Amino acid sequence: MFLQLPDYKNCIANIPNSILKYFGAETAGDTLPALDEHLDRGYKNVVLFVADGMGSSIIRDSLESGSTFRSHVVKTIDSVFLSSTVPATTSLLTGLQPCEHAWLGWDNYYKDVDKNVTVFGNVIQNTTEPAAVYNIPWKYTPYRSVIDRLKDAGVKAYAASPFAEPNPDTLDKVLDRVRSLCSEPGHKYIYAYWPSPDDVLHKYGCGSDEVCKCVRDIERKVTEFAEEMEDTLLIVTADHGHINTRISPLEDHPAITDCLERLPSLEPRVMSFHVKKGRKRDFVREFNKAYGDDFKLLTKKEVLERRLFGTGQEHPEFRDMLGDYLAIATGDLSIKYTDEEPWRSMHGGISYEEVKVPLIICKDRFFLGTDADKYVDEAVRRLQKTYPWACRDMLNKHYSYAIEDVNGRKEFVKYYTWDNSETKRYSGGWDGELFVEQIVDDHRTHIEWANDVKEVFDVRPDYGVDCHGWHLERFEFRSHVLGGYSAFVQAGDRSAGGSRTFFFSPDMMSGTFEEFLQKNGELLSGAFGLDRDYMRNFAGLKEFLGFKE
Repeated sequence: MFLQLPDYKNCIANIPNSILKYFGAETAGDTLPALDEHLDRGYKNVVLFVADGMGSSIIRDSLESGSTFRSHVVKTIDSVFLSSTVPATTSLLTGLQPCEHAWLGWDNYYKDVDKNVTVFGNVIQNTTEPAAVYNIPWKYTPYRSVIDRLKDAGVKAYAASPFAEPNPDTLDKVLDRVRSLCSEPGHKYIYAYWPSPDDVLHKYGCGSDEVCKCVRDIERKVTEFAEEMEDTLLIVTADHGHINTRISPLEDHPAITDCLERLPSLEPRVMSFHVKKGRKRDFVREFNKAYGDDFKLLTKKEVLERRLFGTGQEHPEFRDMLGDYLAIATGDLSIKYTDEEPWRSMHGGISYEEVKVPLIICKDRFFLGTDADKYVDEAVRRLQKTYPWACRDMLNKHYSYAIEDVNGRKEFVKYYTWDNSETKRYSGGWDGELFVEQIVDDHRTHIEWANDVKEVFDVRPDYGVDCHGWHLERFEFRSHVLGGYSAFVQAGDRSAGGSRTFFFSPDMMSGTFEEFLQKNGELLSGAFGLDRDYMRNFAGLKEFLGFKE
């Protein structure tokens, strides 16, 4: 299982801050550059649609590769910690990290009342008894939402959710409310939320027919909405993903429960433990004996040092919620400690399946109008982000593009003309965004070839490097005549081989050499074990790449 700690500069908490920035309101934290670049036009409406539980692995397993959601993913981003509904949706509503808003899990411990409280219900954990005559979470951990912040800045902002007035109780009604709001005059932001496929995932599990049907139904209805949009940017994402799970009842281990002051809080895949005075050594021993193969046990000090809940300013209630120890699932096991019915799949942990979510962007079909040249210009602009030397004169002359009337409906098309003047027409049913990306893909390699290699810096080790039968034949960095740097990797086995070239964008080359290595760690090490330390200590590489610090 691949474990993934959230990157708080590339996560769902950044989405609301990009929206605040777009409308000119004060942000609550870092924005998301991948979204900022799509918010560079004066859209009348910005809609954020959150499908609970629809992580990247869920859309991958439920939808065809050419489906709307999969084809419009612009980036895979992270949930927050915990990768669960309470902290994640609160981050999407506020732009705050969990350590800042302190809505940490389904059940939170509040020191002021000395109780574990089920947050959304304001009831005592594992009961239906009200935790107080007032709302404990809102008294001790209140927050201002993005909608609040925008309204304060004079921007229209609304919610379309079963849990917000007028409480639409079907997806059709949620989307109808969004349609109605979008048709009203003035610039506005709309937060839309639907609690599926999370509920279906819990009941039937990842990969089930029921989940696939649910996700396809959501995609179909959202796609129908997107095809009707005018002057609207639609952002689709999820609060977290899911993983199929095994269940272990905590009550089966009395040696553990005997050490506890109260039931664990937070979630079945990440639990906070308050341990009786003088029993910490016993607790650690018994917990690791029972669950050491499936959970990592951290002290509060270790949790804080690792900044798992975020890098922002801590809420005053935050540290007291952590208890003495935090147990984090490292496998597919979940620990059941309340009377709730066990579920087929869960979330909250740090597996790839739970943490990774899609950032899906849908725009008006003809978001740049009906002049094909404008889409070519936009493609060139995007190419220049990786290849600054790119210009229209460098595009492959074999390609041409048009918007044509087909059976009374305008359609994006492209033509490829061979040197013998033979021409083929292509029509992929593209919308404007996919048409731009198609143009980018058509010319990426041609733009790379237009920039000849100037110098080569060989970093392949003198000793042979092999991995699963493949031998590293070449590994070199290159500078180019028109500027820029790339890495070239070639490997082969006894009968075949392959090579790849990676150009580094200006953003990747910004900062220090150490920051460059951090940004490109996976690329540089590849499968051949040439890690950051290897590159850092390779004499002359830093200077070759133009880094002075």
